[in-house]
Amino acid sequence: MKTLQIAAAALCFAAGAAAAQDEVPKHNCDPKPAYPGLKAMKSDVEVKAFEGSMKAYKECIIAYIAARKTSVKAHQTAENAAASEYNDVIGKIRTDQEAAIKEVDSAKKSVEKNEPASPRAKGY
Repeated sequence: MKTLQIAAAALCFAAGAAAAQDEVPKHNCDPKPAYPGLKAMKSDVEVKAFEGSMKAYKECIIAYIAARKTSVKAHQTAENAAASEYNDVIGKIRTDQEAAIKEVDSAKKSVEKNEPASPRAKGY
């Protein structure tokens, strides 16, 4: 049991170290739009240019957020797969331990009854 605790702690440490190494990329949505001022906004050309820069910036940010959401889903999928694998391995170990305990108990009972532990022990 102590070994499992140590292994779990090592796994958590490794996951933490890996997470620290994964740097989240910053968006590169430049240039950021800037309000040109009330006087400039009286010109149709300036209004269209400002609206265009706002639209481009918004689309860039939306694309960045969508990419981050996809990345989060990929990380969650990998995390769930690792947890599932861990649970499968631990379940197999427990099953093997229980089988070994039953085998030992069976052998003890055979010795107590002065019987061979297996058919091969009789000389077959």
